[in-house]
Formats: sequence, structure tokens, C-alpha cells
Amino acid sequence: MPRIHTSPMHLPDHVWQTISVAVTAEPKIDSTRNTPERLKDLYESDLAVVLMNGSEAMGFIAAWPVAEGFVEIGSIWIREDFRGQGLSNALYRAVASLSGISDVVTFGITTNPISVRVGKRVGLTIVEDWDRCVPSHLSCGICEIMTPAERPTCPKRGVSCWLRVMVRK
Repeated sequence: MPRIHTSPMHLPDHVWQTISVAVTAEPKIDSTRNTPERLKDLYESDLAVVLMNGSEAMGFIAAWPVAEGFVEIGSIWIREDFRGQGLSNALYRAVASLSGISDVVTFGITTNPISVRVGKRVGLTIVEDWDRCVPSHLSCGICEIMTPAERPTCPKRGVSCWLRVMVRK
């Protein structure tokens, strides 16, 4: 059975290479930031969670610092043969409990309806007024669909692209 690992558990270097390759192969993920070194640094800073099955990486989720006081939930990956087993729920719950995100605005952008449903279960609430919670240069900064000038009035917001913000209890 896969186990969730959070820092300071030592994980071998091959794990970070595996996760980097897998995450960058996923569609809609900013591949430029997902190097093995950066993923390991996030983990060691209590900003990422790894799902392991023995010595093999099965899943990953990170909270990327994007500006002072803001982290973006991203780089979410579950190995294909382990999908559909509820493991993304476990990853989302684990990242929500990381001490590295306890005093910052935690948000995620997604075009994946499944990710929206899973996120809701752990307190990521869909926000209609994007600019009220997260500045658009953070929430839409890496959008490949709209130009920077078009992003504040993007017609996809809330229709096929959702901003979710973590509500702390």
C-alpha cells in the first residue's frame, strides 16, 4: 500500500528524477520549474508531499511559493496505474496540513474538473472574484491561452478554468 511522505523523511535522489520526469510529462503543468533539485528543495522545506510504494514514487503534490505570502498548489501527479484509487485525496489532505503553508494564501488554478472536486474535499474553495484574493499576475501568470492584457477579463475564468483558495478552519 502506498505511503505518504513529508519532510524530513530522506528519499533517495532517484525519486526526484522519477517525479520530475513524470510531472513534466503531464499536460498543463509548468515544466520549467519541476527539476529534481527544485522538487527536492520544496520537499525539504515542508512544501511538498511524496506518495511512495516501497522505493518507488507513485505521486507528488507541491505548494510553490510564488510571491511573499502566496503559495500555489501545483505539480500534482499520480502514477497512471494508481489513479482512480482515491490517492489524490490523500495527497491534497497531506499538503493542506504542511506547516510550510500554514500562514500564507494557498491557491490553485486548474482546468481539471476532477481536481476541482478533490480540492473541495480538503478546503480549496472556488473563488468567483479572482483579483480579490490572488493578484492576476500570480493566478494567471503562466497562462498560455490569453495574452497578459487579456487575462483580467478572461472568459474561461470560472467556466473551464478555476481559481481555488484554501479556506483554513
